[in-house]
Amino acid sequence: MIVYADLHVHIGQAKNRWVKITASRELTIKNALSVAKKQKGLTVLGLVDSGSKVVLAEYRELLDTGRLQEVSGGGFLSTEGLLLIPAWELEIGEAHYLAYLPNLESLLALTKELWPHTKNQELSTQRFNILPQEVRILVENLGGIFFPAHVFTPFKGFYGKAVDSLYELFMTPFTAIELGLSSSTEMAAGITELENSVFLSNSDAHSLKRIAREYNEIDLPSLDFAGFKRALCEGKIIANYGLDPRLGKYYETACINCGSLFTGNERCQCGGYFVNGVRLRCEQLGGFQLSTKPRPPYFKQIPLDMLPGIGPATITKLVTIGSELYVLNKATFAEIAKVTSEKIAKVILEAREGNLAIEVGGAGFYGKAKLED
Repeated sequence: MIVYADLHVHIGQAKNRWVKITASRELTIKNALSVAKKQKGLTVLGLVDSGSKVVLAEYRELLDTGRLQEVSGGGFLSTEGLLLIPAWELEIGEAHYLAYLPNLESLLALTKELWPHTKNQELSTQRFNILPQEVRILVENLGGIFFPAHVFTPFKGFYGKAVDSLYELFMTPFTAIELGLSSSTEMAAGITELENSVFLSNSDAHSLKRIAREYNEIDLPSLDFAGFKRALCEGKIIANYGLDPRLGKYYETACINCGSLFTGNERCQCGGYFVNGVRLRCEQLGGFQLSTKPRPPYFKQIPLDMLPGIGPATITKLVTIGSELYVLNKATFAEIAKVTSEKIAKVILEAREGNLAIEVGGAGFYGKAKLED
């Protein structure tokens, strides 16, 4: 079964309480389930605030009403036919990690172990006073999967902030790692200790429109957690569809205040300091090299809402011909022009071919896609 999966989506509110303060209040579980399947075209969704008390309470409510159903092989199946994988983003030490659990029982067991190590059990991505090695053992003993999130970013990335080698903290490699918005397979290729880890591209969405700005094409043996875990362990990733890393907000070394690219001086002319970019960090770790292990193709994409001249009203027209992923990957010039205009159709196809100019991002400022003059 070939599916599209976005495995890192946050929840803004649950049970009318804030979960992710920096996320949209419209990013609820129900809305995420609906938008991910119907508008975006996903089949698998990882919600990474599943360890929040209020998110757990809403899971129970959705299970009681039949909106969600626990699958025997793990995970929750929504009424739209979307597989929800309960996940938890944790801040431990200087880095963020992702834990994926098979079912409500294992999720509750993990909360019992972890809640005593944090101050707020309702909010997203809280700091936990526990060793990451201990959490990995807990998660894997519960049948789950544990690995670093947005691994190269300068703030809270495992390699970007915490270590130069995974063996400084862990004895064995991870099943997978999340590349993050500012990196790609090409950039991470050649890092020796990641040769046996699957690369994942996920959105880290803080709003509904950001869902599936990065996603993975996966060959699932079965539509449940067991199939998801097996696919990762056996490397059944067909392709990664990620943001063109130059658009990522930490791609290039830049000024924290104004976003100006590194000039070679210690401080920016505005007085701000420079934040090392992901491109530089990947080079330092041995990236951008030929890999001894073949990798699935990485397709650099520009989400519809980041394309010049395309706003919410245009996207509403576009999804009448199919999901956003269909529009980005498969829709013809004629299909797009029929519901919008030839100008919009040209922009989308030029983006698909990689022909748009890119103004690179860095230090917290996203890059921009532009039409060539």
